[in-house]
Amino acid sequence: MSSSRSLCSPFFLAEICIFLALSASTAQGIPAETYHAKTVFIRNNAGGAPLENAAVEELRKWGRFTVADDEASADIIIVFSKNGVQNTEKSENKKDGTCYETTYGASFSPGATVRAYMKGHGPGPGSLPFWQDGCGGMTQKSTGKGCIDAFKKQFPK
Repeated sequence: MSSSRSLCSPFFLAEICIFLALSASTAQGIPAETYHAKTVFIRNNAGGAPLENAAVEELRKWGRFTVADDEASADIIIVFSKNGVQNTEKSENKKDGTCYETTYGASFSPGATVRAYMKGHGPGPGSLPFWQDGCGGMTQKSTGKGCIDAFKKQFPK
């Protein structure tokens, strides 16, 4: 009886190791099918061609994914959103305390929020990304590069 336990224990250990490895990738939020993805599309809602151009350049240098020309043919959709919106509302009052002039504006930092979705799982209302990060840089170009650098860390070499 003891010999059957010793034969089962290596298999049991192997199963535990596989379970823990899969749990670690799920705990990070990265679905297993992500590692089989081949193409990426960038949706730039943050504006600015330098951000998108730097992100595309960084993805191409990495070589892990092919950059798709359209969202429908991509396995992963990376979405850049504006970051650092600051309301610049200003009101001036008359001497009697009533408001007579209000001006509005907004300013944006070069930083962005980046989210990654698997095809068929977003982006859209109610969809959750499998990964997201807040990236910032002194310029849009450095922000685009920094966001892709952060994305690369999700994929072991």
